[in-house]
Amino acid sequence: MSVTGLYLHDAALAVASGGSLVAAAPSIVLADPSRPLSLGQPGRDVARLTPRLVSTEHWALLARQAGRATPETIAVCRAELARRIDTTLRSAPLQCAVSAQYDGALGALLAVARLAGIDIGGFHDAAVLAVAASGISASTLVLEIGLAHVSVTRVEVIDGEARRRAAVIRRGVGRLALQQAWLRMIGEAMVLATRFDPLHDAATEQRLYDQLDESAAIAARDGTCRIELATGRELVHVELGRDQFVEAARDIYRSIASALHELRPAGQRVNVLLDEACLDLPGLLECLLEMRGCRILGHSSALVARAATLLSNEPEADGTVSVQRGCRNNLELESAREIDFGGREPMRQIPPSHALWEGRAIALPRRGFLEIGRAPDADGIRLAEGLTGVSRLHCSLHADTEGVTLVPHTPQGTWLNEERVLGRVRVSSGDRLRIGTPGVVIDLIAVGVTSDGTS
Repeated sequence: MSVTGLYLHDAALAVASGGSLVAAAPSIVLADPSRPLSLGQPGRDVARLTPRLVSTEHWALLARQAGRATPETIAVCRAELARRIDTTLRSAPLQCAVSAQYDGALGALLAVARLAGIDIGGFHDAAVLAVAASGISASTLVLEIGLAHVSVTRVEVIDGEARRRAAVIRRGVGRLALQQAWLRMIGEAMVLATRFDPLHDAATEQRLYDQLDESAAIAARDGTCRIELATGRELVHVELGRDQFVEAARDIYRSIASALHELRPAGQRVNVLLDEACLDLPGLLECLLEMRGCRILGHSSALVARAATLLSNEPEADGTVSVQRGCRNNLELESAREIDFGGREPMRQIPPSHALWEGRAIALPRRGFLEIGRAPDADGIRLAEGLTGVSRLHCSLHADTEGVTLVPHTPQGTWLNEERVLGRVRVSSGDRLRIGTPGVVIDLIAVGVTSDGTS
């Protein structure tokens, strides 16, 4: 009896059976009262023409509202599940992979599935399955970019088991937000170049939206793209560079980077794993380059749903459904692939020569310690009394022939580039040190040193 796996990921909701993908498509629902409910492309075709008839955030709403979800949200989610998973895929309890965004909403998910006539055998952490199915055996941050959210999950592999340790959710910064930012950018660029505003009515906005994903992918791959629109009198076009897409989405990428940094212990070498389809988003590689010292790995879009079909959890006699946050790390459906940055490599890490604090550049010793706290030695950085979370000797910067190391001396909070410092960590020019809460900020800089590390 084949097991059906569902990856409830709204940017590419995937169904698999017996280890093979059945279908995967964005969760876009056209709920036009005048015709049967439609999934996928029909909704995209009118998303800007009749936006009130197109639902793209019903799963995000269900995750956020849980037991308070509106009847309309429940109805759309139920109808989509019923259409995605036909009766031939219901011979055994379905194994459902979910991201951390559904924490607190699994009861609502279970209720919706039962309304759709679907028997859930077990819920499984999607990030854990991605690691277990990719043959990864080290600490990994799993990045998921949904339609209306971003999640980052830290997965540790210990004694042959992949297990979720922590997760961070950013809502409202997924693919929909990226699309909206890029539509505005393209509209402004086209007005400047041609005096034609493609967003002035729904029809032209829809035509621009129809080619947005492909244009963004071309810009990500080739560095530039050409966008053309037929008007009533002529064909207008604009040439756009990858940097323009990156700038338009800067705030969204900052939120993604912040989530990654929040779960990475400062300076620790970890893997970052993501769906390779996300690499079509111009600017994402630049965002990932911030994770200095990390391996960036990709997996296929179908992987998580396929991995779920290898599991066989059953409901308890009373109908209780288990939630699995761990999985034996022996699924190994495919090997994670290291991402090719196309020559865009991180800048060389140069040891800092000075600490910049309150407008002063304080030289680091060539050898020895620079102490930081409320009562450092005479040559240290003395912070004011009364600062929350700042100790008398909080931390120090230790310089030697190999570089500069940050040494914490207290359990009070110390952050490097918004990553919590848990032990000694090597620092570089350009790093930012934050001490206490909300924190005193000290920037580390290299004075008189070129980008290749020479004086």
